[in-house]
Amino acid sequence: MDEKGDFKETLCDDVQGMLALYEAAYMRVEGEQVLDEALEFTKTHLAVIAKDPCDSLSRNEIQQALNLPLRKRLPRLEAVRYIPIYQQQPTHNELLLKLAKLDFNILQSMHKKELSQICKW
Repeated sequence: MDEKGDFKETLCDDVQGMLALYEAAYMRVEGEQVLDEALEFTKTHLAVIAKDPCDSLSRNEIQQALNLPLRKRLPRLEAVRYIPIYQQQPTHNELLLKLAKLDFNILQSMHKKELSQICKW
């Protein structure tokens, strides 16, 4: 097998790497053939991986990415969606997780207060 084939085989075994390449490929501009090919490659392989019943966490993350790339999502809504995913990862940082939850709750509280004030007008 050639070096290019080895690379593709290794990448297919790395779901997080494949997702990162997929998301990065969306940063391309018109005419970037390498990133166009990377996008097609990752779409095809992620769709196959998403059908694997073994890893539901990766499957959900892949399906969401294929439906709507990260750069096209609203950051705050993405944060609330990602917190439970991050919490399930064995290597998560407990302090960072608490900070993310606190940040989201504070911002949500501020929005509720603002909405309440607007409704009173």
